[in-house]
This record gives sequence, structure tokens and C-alpha cells, in this order.
Amino acid sequence: MKASRLILPVAGTLVTLTTTGSPLPPPALTPGEASADGHGRGGTSASRPNIIYIMCDDMGWGDLGCYGQQYIHTPNIDRLAAEGMRFTSAYAGSPVSAPSRASLMTGQHTGHTLVRGNREHWQGKVTYGNCDDYAIVGQEPYDTAHVILPEIMRDNGYTTALFGKWAGGYEGSASTPDKRGIDEFYGYICQFQAHLYFPNFLNRYSRSLGDTAVVREVLMQNAEHAMCGPDYDNRREYSADLIHQRAMTWLAQQTSGKPFFGIFTYTLPHAELRQPEDSLLLGYRAQFADDKTFGGQCASRYNATLHTHAEFAAMITRLDAYVGEIMQLLSEKGLADNTLLIFTSDNGPHEEGGADPTFFNRDGRFRGLKRSTHEGGIRIPFIARWPGHVKAGAVSDLPFAFYDLMPTFCDIAGISRYERRYRNPRLQPDYFDGISIKPTLTGRGRQRKHDHLYWEFHETDMLGVRQGDWKLVVKAGEPHLYNLADDPHEDTDLAAAYPAVVARLVDIIYLEHTDSPLFSVTLPKR
Repeated sequence: MKASRLILPVAGTLVTLTTTGSPLPPPALTPGEASADGHGRGGTSASRPNIIYIMCDDMGWGDLGCYGQQYIHTPNIDRLAAEGMRFTSAYAGSPVSAPSRASLMTGQHTGHTLVRGNREHWQGKVTYGNCDDYAIVGQEPYDTAHVILPEIMRDNGYTTALFGKWAGGYEGSASTPDKRGIDEFYGYICQFQAHLYFPNFLNRYSRSLGDTAVVREVLMQNAEHAMCGPDYDNRREYSADLIHQRAMTWLAQQTSGKPFFGIFTYTLPHAELRQPEDSLLLGYRAQFADDKTFGGQCASRYNATLHTHAEFAAMITRLDAYVGEIMQLLSEKGLADNTLLIFTSDNGPHEEGGADPTFFNRDGRFRGLKRSTHEGGIRIPFIARWPGHVKAGAVSDLPFAFYDLMPTFCDIAGISRYERRYRNPRLQPDYFDGISIKPTLTGRGRQRKHDHLYWEFHETDMLGVRQGDWKLVVKAGEPHLYNLADDPHEDTDLAAAYPAVVARLVDIIYLEHTDSPLFSVTLPKR
């Protein structure tokens, strides 16, 4: 049966109602499927490189085989690391989703960027099928006076797309993908909506389809069944697969004639821990015979899970299969050699929805989880492949953070003096905090280094500063000092033994912090 669509205005935005016949089931995947060999050829040495930035959701530093994971199969991402550079001291912009993405998008750390937390905007009610949902959803909008990364890339001739989670402004706000440099978008505007893997709707903006604003594509088969409880099991339209399929369709349309910049912000393996019961999940259920269960948390949109370890592991291997399909398609289209392909995570591991990071990261290398400025909350996996430019099998311990990616991508794309070009004179000052890591990636040129890295997070009232091997973690105004060279787990507080170091790092906090009326933190005493 052909799909029929009805577009209706709802609370200042557009909603697309989609009705179909029986939905096609997602493909059954087995661990290691979608693997590809070879790179192919594309472009010339004078061609501006394409960039594909894959950022998953809440994956810990140790959740991949190439970072020491023993229980989860990630052959494609491991191969990506073998063919590229693996970073061991890469940091997210924040220990939670929205501000970490804001750091990537704005080139600012969380002492400067407007969005520093997961501030939610949920308004009104709308009914789809048998379910009530919010009429407007999303997070705090990015500052429209400050440029963001896709705006720069599109302004300089790149085709741009984002598939997955946006979290940079609520529906109808001044900061949605259609208004911020994105040509094609499909996924979740709102990260709270992304808690449901079988949601009532997904958002879309497509210049190629003639959209003039973000619209909702309602998944009517899902909406005919309850959002929580046993009837939820009857939903069949799985958002992660749908988002990946749209991303692959877009990627298949790209050619060597025009450079492209794709941001694939997949929601896996964030809770809820649910997915289709295919060969991936069944294989892990057999592997984890003594599994745990989770009873559900309807208010947070986390449905019950009978096999939490199996679900979590299968979600990561499913994500690995997506990465393999991307690698294969780039190879088949002859675009791999002219494409910088990055894989990373938005912050450290979570324990929502029944997730068990202690089980999967038994080496206990880092302390802390999502929402913490200890290493476990912000140190992330980061892998980059660019054949002919990035040395295969290389490992780098360069400390850097998400706010370094704006200058890096501009450097790689040949966009000179981006700070001068895009600094807004109406903002005093208009911060750009990053340093390009292209010299480290390519082994060419002198790599500038940060004197320090900085984080703050209001929800847990924590701050973090790294300077060399020194790490200061401030909790509710109380400073704690660690030496990462000797104590990567941050067990031994050296604040009393090194007061001069504490004072120096506290001075950095006062240098980097700007007050925010929305996201307040307690500064340590000087």
C-alpha cells in the first residue's frame, strides 16, 4: 500500500501524518555483518574532502573492542580504528547530551556557550492514534547571534545533513535545523522524545522535498499502540533503523562533484534498552544467560527490559553494523579516500533504563559516569580515518575536546581565518575556544596545544579543569585535585598537598567561566 500524507499546522509548527500498510520489518543483522574491505578512489588531491561525523549516544570509553571491550562485538569500528587514528585522551564538550552537542556546534566550551545543560521545552498536547504527546518539544535553542558549524560549512559550498538527534532548539524556535545551515534532517528534534525507540513521530526537514520548516512524520503503526506497558511491544517502527536508512539514502546521493558534510548523531546505545528481536539480540541473549531485568520508568519513557545486558550489547553491535554499511557505501561510490570519517560519543556511559556500565567496563579505568566531570563522564572514544592523510593504526594521546572540532573541520575544508570571518561584533566578546587538531591527524605541521581544557555542568554542580596531567574536579564549590599520570581513576585527592596547583587551576575557572542566567554553578573560593 502506498503511503499517504496529510500536513497539518500544530502549535506553530507543521506535522506530517503518515499512514501506511504493514511496515517492512527491519533487516535481521548478525554481529559483523555489513563489513567492507578496501577504500575505493574518489576526488583528486585538489578536492576539498568530505566529512562524515558519526556521534553515538552515551557510549563509554571502554565500550568498543578497540578500547578493550571483551563482551561486545564491534568489528567494523575496530577496523575503522585499524585503518585510521585512535585517540586515547579525547573529551566530550560536556557530561550530558545537549551541551556536549552545543560545544561541537559552537566551538565553545561550557563556560562560554549559551546551552550548558539539558533544559527542556515541552508544551501543549496533541493526539496521534491512541496516544497523547507534546505539541511542541525540544531543548534550549543555540544562540542565533553565534555561528554554528553547519552554517559555516554550507556557507563555504558544502552540502550539509544531520540524521539523528538535534537537541539544539525546540520546534518552532529560531534554532532548528532548517534555520541553522542544515539541508537535510531526519530524526529527533527533542532528546527526551528520543528515549522512545518506537516513538509516535520523528522530525524531518528536507530542502530537496520542498520543506519550508521542520515537520513531523507520525509513525502511525506505533501510535496505534501504548507508549508504555505490554502493548508497547506491538510497535514495529524502530527509529534507529529508520534514521540510519535516511542517512544511507542521503549518502548514496552524494558525488565527488560537491563536498558534503554529514553529521550522523545516532541515538544508540542510549536508553531505553529496546530494539527489534532479530539475530543480533537473540545472539546476545544466549551469551548473557544470567542477565538482569529492568521494570520500566514510564515518566522517563523507559519501557521495561527483560535482558538488559543483551539489549545494550546488541544496540552497540547494531550501531557497529551501521558504521560498516557507511564504510562500504563510501568504498562502493569511490568516495572513501576523499572522506574524513569520524566515530565518537557525546559523553560517558549511562545507567538509565537498566544499563549496567559497571558490568561492561570491569577494568574500571575511569571514575564517574554521564553527568560527572570526572574522567568517566567526559573522556570518550574518538576514531578518525582519512586514507592517505591519517596514518593507519596510529594512536594519539593528544588531549582535546569537542570545541576543537569546528577549527579542525574548517582547517581541513580550507576555510581560512574562520574566527575573524564569523565573529559577531554584536557579541562582546564572541568566543571561539577551539584549536585545530589537523596537524595531529595528518602528521603535518606543528600541533598547537591547549594550556588547559574546561567543563562545567549545573545539574550536578560540577566543574572540571585539565592542565597537563593535573585534573581539578570541583563539586558544589569544593575543589579536588588529581594527577592523571599516576591516578587516571581519580582516587587520591591531592588538593591539600598541592595548594599552589589548586590555586592556579581555580584561577583558570575564573578566567573561563561566564555567568549564565539559565545554568548556574558554584565557583570555588579563591
